[in-house]
Amino acid sequence: MAKNEKSKAEIYREERKARIAKAAKKNSKKTAKNSQIKKVVGKAVFAVICAAAVLLISFKFLGDFGVIARAQTALSVGEYKISVAEYSYMYYKQYERLVNQTYQYMQQYGYNVFGFDYSKSPEEQDSPYKDEDEKPIKWSDQLTKQTTSYFNEFYVLYDSAVKAGVEMDADDAAAIDEQLQVLRDQASGKDSDGQAPSMTLNSYLRVQYGGGINERLFRKMLERELVTQKYSEQKQTEIEDKYPDEVLDEEYKENPGDHDAVDLRIYGFSIETLTAEEDETDEQLAARQKAADAELKAKADAFIEAATDEAAFMAKAAEQYAIEKEAEKAKADEADHDHDGDGVPDHEADAHVDAEAAEDEFDADAATKAFYRTKSSLTSNISEDIAAWAFDSARKAGDKSVFETESAYLVVYLAKKQYPVPTVAVRHILFMTVDHETGEPLSDEQIAVQKQKSEDIYEEWKAGAKTEDSFAELANLNSEDGGSSATGGLYEGVAPGDMVGEFNDWIFDAKRKAGDSDIIESDYGYHIMYFVGNPSFKYRTDLRTSHTQDDYSAWLEEEMGKDEYKLTENAANLDRAYKKAYVLVNSLVRRIQG
Repeated sequence: MAKNEKSKAEIYREERKARIAKAAKKNSKKTAKNSQIKKVVGKAVFAVICAAAVLLISFKFLGDFGVIARAQTALSVGEYKISVAEYSYMYYKQYERLVNQTYQYMQQYGYNVFGFDYSKSPEEQDSPYKDEDEKPIKWSDQLTKQTTSYFNEFYVLYDSAVKAGVEMDADDAAAIDEQLQVLRDQASGKDSDGQAPSMTLNSYLRVQYGGGINERLFRKMLERELVTQKYSEQKQTEIEDKYPDEVLDEEYKENPGDHDAVDLRIYGFSIETLTAEEDETDEQLAARQKAADAELKAKADAFIEAATDEAAFMAKAAEQYAIEKEAEKAKADEADHDHDGDGVPDHEADAHVDAEAAEDEFDADAATKAFYRTKSSLTSNISEDIAAWAFDSARKAGDKSVFETESAYLVVYLAKKQYPVPTVAVRHILFMTVDHETGEPLSDEQIAVQKQKSEDIYEEWKAGAKTEDSFAELANLNSEDGGSSATGGLYEGVAPGDMVGEFNDWIFDAKRKAGDSDIIESDYGYHIMYFVGNPSFKYRTDLRTSHTQDDYSAWLEEEMGKDEYKLTENAANLDRAYKKAYVLVNSLVRRIQG
């Protein structure tokens, strides 16, 4: 407002004075005029009250619909501003990722790898991470660090992508449209047989990810993520190209033992730790333990002496297994008292175990096989002494020995001396015979349907061009393997032991050649196989991957350190974003708690 310009209040006062002066000259109209003044003042006060009410309602409306959250900046990376809404959304996504990873590791390994309890709020539990004073960081604070770090890295990559001219193409746009349509269908209740009330996509996003996330912002985030991912992949491919096979082969020759593998057969004699009997001294217990260990060592020595070749080793393993099973049963029967009073142990008739039956139930090949083992894996998982022995340059196939560990005597037979691990490429189309989520077998009728599908698709392919491209197209359309269904069923750089047994055995059959095809069955279902070939070595994949990751990380760290990508935090708005995120976090915690 200009300095010489009168305010509305000043103008109002002057007009009021004029009216009062005029009224003083007209006493006959004084009462009526005073009444008019009261009406004017009353209207003015009412207008002020209404304006304040509208402002409060508007502020709440803007807050509920996320306008404020989208306008407030929580974080800046150079010229890129991250709103409260975006930060809150990504914090929640980081939390969801932690919950999912924890669950997956629990399912896979049977214990909590992260030490994170997803039935409690992250604010209530320490993470394994430490601060500068070596004190535990709360999981909530660790998630904050991860979210900030994500945006810092993301916008460095995104800006680099923009500068490199990376853009979305028509397929990318269609993919995002499809993703949004899936959410729109969920919002409208189409995925719930009409049971759920219909919602707009904006309403659905607001419920799922908090106020501030609408279709326009969500699309923008998806587009930027896609462009960033494309650039990141291009950058890593660019780095990979700096390491052709010839370069990696020369590097491998310098330290082949770091990458090679051996094939072993191993059978173990478990050492039993004895406990003191009544009135037994420590010296007597130690002597008894020493005698028991010596007896066990003698059995291991006799085993290895009889293992004249690989087949003999497996036969001896089956025989020893039968002996041990018989001994275990006899020991159990000795402890079984006469409950029926006939003077005979209740299970005496079953005391003897048929050695041949025990051997039949024992898979000597699977039980003794320790193939494709690197020196590092042997060292960490079995024994450092065995690793050193197996990778000794003087070693040759057929060598054997006995090794003592803390818990067993291990008899070891070298089936194949140190060698570079081969890799191949293969395509497959999977029709699962187990439930995708639970892993439980399908019904016999469902399995029969899956088998018929695999046979029909295989016949369709054979009746056509029978090319790798036509196989890939069928895989994209039909395969139930989420890991390869979008890439024509392709797996490259597959090393022995990477795939389930039947799959592994088929692709590494000595007679296998490029173009071979077949249907095989595994624990997961029916696989239509197509052998691509492309023979190579695992050390190439390992070295190229290692160099690419190191070079990519070094490049990214250097870029993030540049002044143009300076990280600026707005503490007050970060706190708002944190609180918005925890509305969603705590809601999920309550759902998990049931």
